[in-house]
Amino acid sequence: MEYHSDLENVDEDGYTRLDFTSQGITRRPVVSTKGIFSSPCPPKWIIHEKSCYLFSMSLESWQRSKIRCSQLGSNLLKIDSSKELDFIGSQVSSHPDHSFWIGLSRRQREGPWHWEDGSTFSSNLFQIRSTAIQENLPHNCGWIHVSSIYDQDCYVPSYSICEKLSK
Repeated sequence: MEYHSDLENVDEDGYTRLDFTSQGITRRPVVSTKGIFSSPCPPKWIIHEKSCYLFSMSLESWQRSKIRCSQLGSNLLKIDSSKELDFIGSQVSSHPDHSFWIGLSRRQREGPWHWEDGSTFSSNLFQIRSTAIQENLPHNCGWIHVSSIYDQDCYVPSYSICEKLSK
């Protein structure tokens, strides 16, 4: 940095002028991406592969959660692959005190499990663990806690995971 006398750095009003020029340094423009990048998912939704996920933090029954997802143009989560199961497991593991409704249900206690879209559940990806303490209580809805899927009473207030295809 060169030395300048005090008078050279004073403007006409008596204020000191600061010289921020650097020699030998090339300036690069800063490019803002705000407004340029747009997610294929709505705000607060998380994208993974070809789906958008919303981890709702409202405590509601399974049926009420299903309705809320529908109002958002989505369904309760349907787990289609081990990759998706791993992703969802990693997301819910960050909330170890919470359980989340998914799109699994059955009409009767020993009946087959179905996804919200009507397809039959296949135990190839995971097993549904039981939370029933008393056999006479129906636990006909599915939820995920940490990285395991459980049956649960459909009226227990819980969080939920909505899923829809990304645009």
